[in-house]
Amino acid sequence: MARIHSRKGYKLKQIIDFKIAEINPDGRDVLLHQGIPKGVEVPERIRVLLAEGVDIFRRTAQPKGVIEEVSLNQFENTFVGEGKNIRDVILERIYPKSDHLALYVLTMGEDVSSRIEKMFNEGDYALGSMLDAVASLAADKASEVFEEFYRDYLDSEEKLNPGEFVLSYSPGYCGWHISGQKKLFDRLKPGLIGVTLNDSYLMTPLKSVSGVLVGGNKEIHIFDNNFEYCKECKHESCLDRMKRIQTI
Repeated sequence: MARIHSRKGYKLKQIIDFKIAEINPDGRDVLLHQGIPKGVEVPERIRVLLAEGVDIFRRTAQPKGVIEEVSLNQFENTFVGEGKNIRDVILERIYPKSDHLALYVLTMGEDVSSRIEKMFNEGDYALGSMLDAVASLAADKASEVFEEFYRDYLDSEEKLNPGEFVLSYSPGYCGWHISGQKKLFDRLKPGLIGVTLNDSYLMTPLKSVSGVLVGGNKEIHIFDNNFEYCKECKHESCLDRMKRIQTI
């Protein structure tokens, strides 16, 4: 991750280059993503596929991101988007209580996404699926690195109060409609890092993530996941996130 360059009193706006080492996912998490529980003996052929997938990712990924700090009013306009959010979106309860907000887009780069597509097109589904899992988890981990980066920035600017925490939230999850990416892209202009958005709100390169970094007292990020849209969630990653910040 690039060092923080800022001037006190100015809002953050910066392009970031991630280091592969800081976003490289744990092999056990990749296998879990592939449906292989932890503690289960992994066949040799799967271990070989994992090693090859990680190696290809390290050689082809070009991870980078762009971040811009925004005001509460600026984010409200982005959040409303095209008016398609589900009623009672959890983020709508969280961001008004925040002290700091920053939009971000990150990508693993075109080469690794093209390699995955090529493998599937050529019928190499096993390796393509493994590389897809590695790149997806690396993108998720990059969001966590962005959280740490923004927290360090706030701390360096002496804007971070004791007990404050930064978490990311993305369009397409927890009731925030995927169309929210349109205004996010209009403001952030992530074409600067090679990321574009089509009319169906699909990002290119595919292994990219967009969202908002929300900084504030960690209690604002704690909630009961009993919303209607929670019933359709297959990941429940919010539980792990809340558990993580409650132990800090």
